[in-house]
Amino acid sequence: MNFPYYREFYPTAMLQIGQNDSAILRDSCLTNSGPTHWLIALQEEKIELPEDYCHWKVVVYTADSEGSFNWETPYYSSPLFDAIEPAIELAQHYQQCGTNDELCSLELNTKIS
Repeated sequence: MNFPYYREFYPTAMLQIGQNDSAILRDSCLTNSGPTHWLIALQEEKIELPEDYCHWKVVVYTADSEGSFNWETPYYSSPLFDAIEPAIELAQHYQQCGTNDELCSLELNTKIS
């Protein structure tokens, strides 16, 4: 995988999209290629201060069964966190919601459309 501006990108889970989430995705017209999986990842973003300072966010992509996804169009991108621990906790929460077929029904902070 080649990401043009990601210094650190850590996929944390790839989950099959459940029936409820699939139906919501189809109805929303956000995807036209029929994704089958969620890819949940942690992404580092550097903020240039006097010294480089790392922030983390959680990104959720729709993907195919092989893990291919379009990095330009995340389904969800969280606000930045000052530390990686809260980002890990949020990624774990979204993983649980994806496992329960409830990821689309969450009120996500920054839905990309």
